[in-house]
Amino acid sequence: MSWRLLSKNKNALSNKKRIDFLSIVFLISALIVTIRLFDLQVLKGGFYAALAADQHELYKSLFPERGSIYCLDDTGGEKVLYPLVTNRPMPSLYASPREVEDASSTAHQIFEIIGFSPEFDLKAEEKNFLADLASSSDQRLAAEVAEIRRDDFLEFKREELINTWIEALSDKSKGYYPIRQKIPEDQVNKIKELKLKGIGFQDQDYRYYPEKGLGGQIFGFWGFVDNDRRGSYGLEGYFEDVLSGENGQIKSERDAWGNVIALGKSQIKEKVDGADLVLTINRSIQYVACQSLKKSIDTHKAKSGTIIVMDPKTGAILAMCSFPDYDPENYSKVSNISVFNNKAIFDAWEPGSIFKSITMAAAINEGKVSPDSTYVDTGVVDYGKYQIRNFENKTYGLQTMTNVLEFSLNTGVIHAMRQIGTKTFSEYVRRFGFGQLTGIEMSKEMPGNISNLDLKGEINTATVTFGQGISVTPIQMITAFSAIINGGKLMKPYIVSQIIRGDDVEVVKPQEVRQVVSAKTSVTMKGMLVSVVENGHVKSAQLSGWRVGGKTGTAQIHDDKGGYKEDEIVGSFVGFAPFADPKVAILVRIDEPLEGKLGETVAVPVFKEVAKFALQYYNVAHDK
Repeated sequence: MSWRLLSKNKNALSNKKRIDFLSIVFLISALIVTIRLFDLQVLKGGFYAALAADQHELYKSLFPERGSIYCLDDTGGEKVLYPLVTNRPMPSLYASPREVEDASSTAHQIFEIIGFSPEFDLKAEEKNFLADLASSSDQRLAAEVAEIRRDDFLEFKREELINTWIEALSDKSKGYYPIRQKIPEDQVNKIKELKLKGIGFQDQDYRYYPEKGLGGQIFGFWGFVDNDRRGSYGLEGYFEDVLSGENGQIKSERDAWGNVIALGKSQIKEKVDGADLVLTINRSIQYVACQSLKKSIDTHKAKSGTIIVMDPKTGAILAMCSFPDYDPENYSKVSNISVFNNKAIFDAWEPGSIFKSITMAAAINEGKVSPDSTYVDTGVVDYGKYQIRNFENKTYGLQTMTNVLEFSLNTGVIHAMRQIGTKTFSEYVRRFGFGQLTGIEMSKEMPGNISNLDLKGEINTATVTFGQGISVTPIQMITAFSAIINGGKLMKPYIVSQIIRGDDVEVVKPQEVRQVVSAKTSVTMKGMLVSVVENGHVKSAQLSGWRVGGKTGTAQIHDDKGGYKEDEIVGSFVGFAPFADPKVAILVRIDEPLEGKLGETVAVPVFKEVAKFALQYYNVAHDK
């Protein structure tokens, strides 16, 4: 009896343990499921919502926002950031073919509202179409189509586009089909009123440029390369990896049919938005520089032009502008893609007499000449069957080295070069940075060409002394000139002052490349360059209240035969102000003006207007 009771009690106890164990297992399982559901519905709810919705929501979840580009300006003594390039959402029209009920009707109704794309060019389409037919083997068809009327061809292109849409909207295997980007608001409203099944809109970011005409070539553009949107040219190209950020990533378990297993393992890597750039460009000076340059180009009927304003102490670019320019927001409408290249860093030219400042700085730094050193100018330097003469074949007699710059004597800079020798002169040209990239943070910079210095025969070096037989870019020239007036330091030019990644701000500091000439040489050259403006051939560059130094250039242009064109020149001026403590260095280049054939005529007025504005803007004290 007692044994049976004991056995019964043991069974009851055993059953209770099983129940307790099962309860614990159940509770643990329930807890795991609850945690997993919390993870799925709350922590990762956005991921599965995006996955369950469509590719647009997924796109927003995975792809980062592109960084913006700003510049600084002083407003009432306070520095303010102004957006130059930013993002603006615009509606894109898309279809979900699986939900479209009548592909043909839908396609026709949409076309009646949005028509052809803004880029559609009927003349170009017709020309290309007929060219393709002309090269086809079916000459009979080509002959018939060649007689096609313009209205008929337009109808043909209309049907071609609509049929393309019908085919795509009829494909039920597709969950998404893009129809058109950047839909105007009035068209969006009209399509919404139709309440078409399977048709929707999704905002997509596009680049927006609030400040029109402030230098498209600086920015570059964000456009399609194959099927991928990325930055090209300018800042957009150079800083592509910085501006684009990092894509997010989704990894999830799928079943045999490719569907996501809701309770399976998943990994989500959050997107990282692109960094913002703050430029060294000063908005007010940039505006004045661009306007003044364009005015000179229009006045003198010039082919093109460039201006760069630099802080000579740091190498910071305060303004940079070139014409012709383009609108990066409508880059696809550009007819000649060469306009994408920024002339300030890409377009090398023979600089002419502005290069004489480089030659003289080298000779003075070597201690072989001084401002008062003299030579006798006979008006010509003979090299066998070749002769090098002064401008307008003039002869000046006994002259100082200061006179050489004041009157821009070719024979004088050859004399200065001979005092130091061709080898030493060539070394200085390279030390000033010519023939190599400056490293400015913009895409498509070119190094120029100084290969003439490697050729045998002094004549090849002699022409370089006055800026012929050598090609340099505007950014190289202004950087080298700044080294002459800033104490002899070659500074790396830069156009980005800050890179902002969320709360982290990376400040870009000025970078010295090397000491090219001594501080003493720098002071001497500043005085000689001021004398050029005050006593020489370019008195028109003077400013009321400030002492200005600089040098003009009137350079010939190569022709296809290896010589020079007779009637086409490039007029330039490179200068600085004020004398004691230069605040700005400015290079102006005007290409092939039809009216005004001298650098003094076409470039100096631009320099004066921009320099005066910049000095007043920075409230620089008068030194004159």
